[in-house]
Amino acid sequence: MSFNVTGLTDYTNQQSTELVVKSLFGSKTAAVLQAAGQVQVGVKSAEALNILTSDVFFQADGCGYNASGNTTFSQRDITVGKIKVEETLCPKTLEAKWMQTQIAPGSPEAVPFEEQIGNEKASRIAKLLEVSMWQGDTATSNTNPNTNRFDGFNKIIDAASASTIDGNTTSATAITTSNVEGLIDDIYNALPADVADADDLVIFAGIDTFKKYTTALRDSNLFHYAVEMEGMEIMIPGTNVKLIGVGGLSGTDRMFGARLSNFFVGTDLANEEEEYRFWYSQDNDEVRFRATMKYGVQIAFPDQLVQFTLA
Repeated sequence: MSFNVTGLTDYTNQQSTELVVKSLFGSKTAAVLQAAGQVQVGVKSAEALNILTSDVFFQADGCGYNASGNTTFSQRDITVGKIKVEETLCPKTLEAKWMQTQIAPGSPEAVPFEEQIGNEKASRIAKLLEVSMWQGDTATSNTNPNTNRFDGFNKIIDAASASTIDGNTTSATAITTSNVEGLIDDIYNALPADVADADDLVIFAGIDTFKKYTTALRDSNLFHYAVEMEGMEIMIPGTNVKLIGVGGLSGTDRMFGARLSNFFVGTDLANEEEEYRFWYSQDNDEVRFRATMKYGVQIAFPDQLVQFTLA
């Protein structure tokens, strides 16, 4: 005879995948890109974004064959950082506190409020990943462990600045409620003609810049436009461009305009190495927590991206 537990699932296994997803895609930037299908999974170290471009030349139609134009394959790599979060939780520490009522009788082998702790961890990890997606920098001079695991969009775009389009056409030295509308209009006007009619054009800005813009918009009394805001997203009046406020750009005074399909996030996710669990360590008589993940970002076409940086 033996235990028949085929109808039961462990708490950790049941919630593990859900909490990993909350961590990886709980931030604003990641959620927007996930919804747009801009997530490349199965990336364990580095993986190429395979890019195809071609040019076409019209010719007079007549006899003969005169080949012209090229079809070009190129690549830009998504390099992910390997990240883990670990914590030791001793249930006995809580026995003299009000949490004792939530601890199982006897020698405890689990912590109370495990699901709530897991959700809190997922939320915190998501916030840190949001900042890293934009401000991540693997340079040895960056000693912040929360932002030095992979390179973010800011660094990647800066490295391609010879190809990107300058959006600070007035050499602005500050973003204020007085000039923010004009600065965002400048970014919109700088978008290249090849993508100007795309249906997924966005401008990413920090939440602080987004709030300045919506304040200025309100004060402008643009009653002849139907202005609707949902979360930290708003259609820029009179355009086909959506302004999106993201925490990862807050405090940077930077903005980026491009097609949403130009931004990619890479992760493993499909592999069991990306896990999120609590377990009881009998050797140490304590509950342990671990979350592991792989994460990175990349852009596909630097020449189709407008970046705004203060002069």
